[in-house]
Parts: sequence; C-alpha cells; structure tokens
Amino acid sequence: MNRINFARCSGVVVDVCKGHGTWFDRDELHEIVEFIRSGGLDVSRQKEKREIEYQREQLRTEQMLSGPRSDLLGFYGSDEDRIGGLSAARGLLKFLIE
Repeated sequence: MNRINFARCSGVVVDVCKGHGTWFDRDELHEIVEFIRSGGLDVSRQKEKREIEYQREQLRTEQMLSGPRSDLLGFYGSDEDRIGGLSAARGLLKFLIE
C-alpha cells in the first residue's frame, strides 16, 4: 500500500493499493468530503493547471535556448522568440507569486 495525500493538497493521507483500491481510516472519508465541499478540489485542479502551463513554458524556453544561434554573443532571434521568452518569464513569475 502507498500513502497518498488526497488531491495532493488536502492534508488527508489515504492508503491506496493498486490491486484492492483505496482504504480510509477513521474520519478520512468525511474529511475528504468536507475538503471537496469547501472548494478544495477546484483549488487543487487550478494549481495543477498552473503547474502544467509552467512546465510547458519551461519546455518552450529550453527548446528556444537549445536551438541554433547565429553567434556566441547571444543573438535574440525573431520577434516570436522574444515573445516566447517573455511568456516563459511571465509563467515563472506567476508560479513564484502564487
């Protein structure tokens, strides 16, 4: 069995068995229901969406930096490259602030 924090942020740690399902200790199911009713699941989904977008921005930045360069002094590339870099910076700031 593995112990997993429900929704990765609920604070309710449940026991999960791949072969037999999820096991709840006393009051855990009630705590999960309260977490969901209070909007915790929606908050968790929004955090996950932000993390995915951040990872996409990081990948774009890495791809841009690993692409061909016209010289060793740091050619900035096209307007599209600059916009991508700004977008990646924006994603990083959002991630750090929230």
